[in-house]
Amino acid sequence: MSETLLAKPRRKTVADYEAIAAQLLAEMDRLEKQMDEDRAEGERLKAQTQVIKARTNNTLSRIEEQLQRLSG
Repeated sequence: MSETLLAKPRRKTVADYEAIAAQLLAEMDRLEKQMDEDRAEGERLKAQTQVIKARTNNTLSRIEEQLQRLSG
């Protein structure tokens, strides 16, 4: 049989668990930073959308006014 199969699994030490915890915390920090960046991008896109909507509504109003004058 292979020695790998016969070898006992290595027990994790306190240092192993500390390293795992540090990795998890670092990943949580990275995800939180990414979430904040995504949220800020979403807010920027919402504001940009509002500007576009306002311009579109203004253009539509001007077109409607011109159509009323022409059909007048």
